Amino acid sequence: MGLRPEVFVEYRSAFAEFAKKARQARSLMAASNPDWQAIDAALLALEKARVNYNHHRDVLAQKLLSFSIRPASDSIQLEANRVREIAELRWELAGKPDGTDEENWFRAEDIVRRATAA
Repeated sequence: MGLRPEVFVEYRSAFAEFAKKARQARSLMAASNPDWQAIDAALLALEKARVNYNHHRDVLAQKLLSFSIRPASDSIQLEANRVREIAELRWELAGKPDGTDEENWFRAEDIVRRATAA
């Protein structure tokens, strides 16, 4: 069984979209007066693009190396790590204020949940 050329095209397209969303998010984060709604929307779009890219990357790797995709327990840990990373990013962008842990964590969970549901 050969590797379909579409697998490479889909992978490249997913990566290009992920890179585009990362640039857009960085641009919003660089603003002197950040718009948190826009940043959260950009982080959601970035997370959706990351999920899509990871899917296409895993499909390509599976086809190339003939191994199975990670077990569900690994996926749960990876999702928890993504929530932590996004919560920390929101906290750092806000100037590391005290007392915002729960809000940042809640927003990060929402972003990851919505991105993986898409």
